[in-house]
Amino acid sequence: MTHLYRWIKRRFDKYGLILLVIIAAGLFLRLYKAEIYLPYGHDNDLESWIVKDIVLNKHFRLVGQETSTQGIYIGALYYYLLVPFYLLAKMQPSGTIFLSAILGAFTIWSAYYVFGRLFKKKEIGLIGAFIYAIAFFVVMSDRGAVPTTPVFVWSIWFLYGVGLIFLGQAKKALIVLGVLVSLIWHLIVALVPLTIVIPLALILSRWKFKVRQVISGIAILLATSIPFFVFEFRHNFQQIRAVANSFASNQGSELSLFEQFRRVVHILSNIVTNIVWYPQQKYYFLLPLILALALAILVIKKKMARNFAAVLALWTILPIMFFTFYSKQVSEYYLNATLVVWIVVLTLFIYHLLVSKKFRFVGVVLLILFAYLNLSKFFSYQDSRQGYIYRKALVAEIKRDAQERGYPCVAVSYITNPGYDLGYRYFFWLENMHVNRPDSLSPVYTIVFPLKKIFKEDKTFGALGLIYPDYKRYSKEGIARSCSGANSNLTDPLFGYTE
Repeated sequence: MTHLYRWIKRRFDKYGLILLVIIAAGLFLRLYKAEIYLPYGHDNDLESWIVKDIVLNKHFRLVGQETSTQGIYIGALYYYLLVPFYLLAKMQPSGTIFLSAILGAFTIWSAYYVFGRLFKKKEIGLIGAFIYAIAFFVVMSDRGAVPTTPVFVWSIWFLYGVGLIFLGQAKKALIVLGVLVSLIWHLIVALVPLTIVIPLALILSRWKFKVRQVISGIAILLATSIPFFVFEFRHNFQQIRAVANSFASNQGSELSLFEQFRRVVHILSNIVTNIVWYPQQKYYFLLPLILALALAILVIKKKMARNFAAVLALWTILPIMFFTFYSKQVSEYYLNATLVVWIVVLTLFIYHLLVSKKFRFVGVVLLILFAYLNLSKFFSYQDSRQGYIYRKALVAEIKRDAQERGYPCVAVSYITNPGYDLGYRYFFWLENMHVNRPDSLSPVYTIVFPLKKIFKEDKTFGALGLIYPDYKRYSKEGIARSCSGANSNLTDPLFGYTE
């Protein structure tokens, strides 16, 4: 017992105990009403379908879902991570809650470790971990349970790899960065422009070219990218060609170059603002300006090296320039990897306020204000009420009613906007239902979203409505004929899914 006590004492000093409290708080926020607030849409349906393919069909997959750019896929790593949690949850999508919680806890610890190592102060690591633990935007992103969820933790370790270069540990840095670059395919291709930060860091750190270091970095990159190369060889370099073609064709954006630039800057500004308060539409530009000024002060006061600050600036500029010239309808999650830059600046700024006798009170106030804004937002949060538990309950009701009336199969129609009719097929599979198209002779159940007075729903599930079939329209003979064919829920193509 004495040896155990000493071992714990050595590893859990006052910093370790504070970190455990921070991680516990972060886990609580990520697990609080987790099933109620668990979002569920098309991407979640896709990942459930892919996990089903891996588990039941014993299909060794090299790729996951197809991205919004035709011919480009997400790697399969995230889906394999989901498998044990789906099995523990008896193939229910709620199993994703546990993976999201684990990834969230690892992200918090990573912020502590990386920030503390790079800036050589454990207190800096604790502040960074605290921000990642309770920032409402980060917490809700971690709850999203989609392949891009690990982008936050990826960006922290990418920062670590870049920081190692400035600490004179280029060999270790190139190995770490080699692994992380290979993981881009498994997360989101939008991270590729950030790889330009690596040569810049090598140049600014005055790294002396060493063949062995380069070879070791390239070797680890190639080794960890084997699934990507296997897929490309088997499919005639489909993704590489798709990437090249995407630059030669419009990818959906109808904005002018300047309008596209403004949109990207607007989204990035919102992401930065989301660190402290969420959402903020009117003064979204204020926090980025304050943090940019804070970065300048840190450099002027020699609290951050100029070269490292230049890398952080480029980290933000690269995605802006790329998505300005790339004709894509930019979404928030394309730019989430830039968040780490601004959290670093905020963390360092607060730390230097706290260690200053003159401004310590300001630093304490900022931490308290940060906690208040984010926790108050979290505990007053109301979701859209059309996620996991509501969809699951609605499908279960269709199954119950169909069984009660002796229907061996049903059809489902939707009164909603395009895209919101997706995200139900896995639930129908879980209920072992034969679901046909609305144009069949099967009894048609109609799902409504959002609820409106003009529709007469028979039953509601959160923000979802259900209209029962007009029972008298259907004959036993017609139903029998419609049910004798294939199960459309299993045979119809699923957008973004590939075998």
